Amino acid sequence: MKKALFCIAVILTLGCTEMLAQNPARPNTILAKKLFLDHHTPDNGALADFGNYTDGFEVAYLRNLNPYLNAVLPLKVGVIKLPSELNNRKIFGLDGQLQVQYFKEKNLAVPYAMAGVGTVMEDFEDLDFQIPFGLGVNFKLGTFGFINLQAEYRKSLSLDRDHLQYGLGLGFMLGKYTDEELELPIGKVTITDTDEDGIADQDDNCPQEAGLAALGGCPDADGDNIADREDNCPEEFGPRSTRGCPDTDNDGVANLMDKCPDVAGSLEGCPDSDGDGVADKDDRCPNEAGKAEHDGCPTRDSDGDGIPDHRDECPDVAGTINGCPDSDKDGIADKNDACPYAAGEGRFNGCPDTDKDGIEDSKDRCPNMAAPSSPTGCPEIKQEDREVLDYAIQAIQFEFGSAILKQQSYAVLDQVYDVLSRYGDYKVNIEGHTDDVGTEENNLNLSIRRAKACYDYLQTKGISTTRMGYGGFGESRPIDNNNSEEGRKLNRRVEFNLQLR
Repeated sequence: MKKALFCIAVILTLGCTEMLAQNPARPNTILAKKLFLDHHTPDNGALADFGNYTDGFEVAYLRNLNPYLNAVLPLKVGVIKLPSELNNRKIFGLDGQLQVQYFKEKNLAVPYAMAGVGTVMEDFEDLDFQIPFGLGVNFKLGTFGFINLQAEYRKSLSLDRDHLQYGLGLGFMLGKYTDEELELPIGKVTITDTDEDGIADQDDNCPQEAGLAALGGCPDADGDNIADREDNCPEEFGPRSTRGCPDTDNDGVANLMDKCPDVAGSLEGCPDSDGDGVADKDDRCPNEAGKAEHDGCPTRDSDGDGIPDHRDECPDVAGTINGCPDSDKDGIADKNDACPYAAGEGRFNGCPDTDKDGIEDSKDRCPNMAAPSSPTGCPEIKQEDREVLDYAIQAIQFEFGSAILKQQSYAVLDQVYDVLSRYGDYKVNIEGHTDDVGTEENNLNLSIRRAKACYDYLQTKGISTTRMGYGGFGESRPIDNNNSEEGRKLNRRVEFNLQLR
């Protein structure tokens, strides 16, 4: 059994040596360290009982196989103190070990785990085969040196010598180095420059983009000495105070965030002349300190209408419409009302539309009669009403040779009154006519008096005199021949002519 284990140890050791021999271009490392051997703790002893520790010394050859793997050949000597009566036994040992490390180029400390096989000779008599495994860490001292700390448990396979071993030492790199390759004792660093900007990738903050050494190898497209990756406006020159973005007014607020990019200010880049916290562009009183809820104006009500001056469109005249008076109470301030003393509608600038036909009174020739389809605002006289007026021409009768109405004429005039009542915005001209019997002067006077008789009757019924006019034409406007009684009868008439005012 011992011979088999010895052969395995020798083969592993030679195998590690062969691996090292196959990498002659890589640097080699020599480790020298002080050992502390603890055979008591695994045998129910106390870890802190340093008095039972014995001394040793180790020299090792370390070879870095790749950034994560090292091969180690440690040779050690020392004296051990066993819990039994066997004390002060001299030992000589040789191991073959592998270390798996966590390597980062910029880290000062590189931790690792180790395991392997080894042989130990006691007093040149007894041979023990052991399996060591443990943890360690290397602390860089520079390009070619490091401090090593290691703790391992060594499992004895032959002599019942399980124990702990602690080591503290130094490592030194040996061999030649080229400009293209540098191997540290705890990992290989290959110097490459992917973006070919003259800065090694390991020192280049932007290894995929050619840049400037002053900016850690990163590009600066706009030349403002701020790396593009830190520049909020990489295509526009700007100061560092605004993260590389332009600041035209030099107020410390970048143009893209500055609501007043051409005028220096402190409120989102805008000035605040009165210092009330409301930017001048939003301040209705930029030279008087006020409150934000008052649009930057102080609280004043000069006209005493309950509306602060800063919201009062007429601060010197009391009013109810945004602080302005509304004389006709139509909800439109007098200053905006084309008819301030007549209640109207907003669509007509405050002017009324009495008949609600969509035509304001000032443009409606019949403001009291709705006629939405008429351009003048006046309705057309209905045919049946025209027939009433046409009938009245011949139906109204007078006593012979006088202006006294016959009794049957009143019913006809009442029908005329009804028509006039329905067309309140029309004016009526009452015209009297006679035949040619008698003198012209007498006939003219008679026609006037007969027209006046109809005028007076309609007035008594309620038709305003402002809507009526009367006149006579005597025998001057016949509508038929006066040579016959029938013709003269037609010429004796009273006409009612409706027309727009």
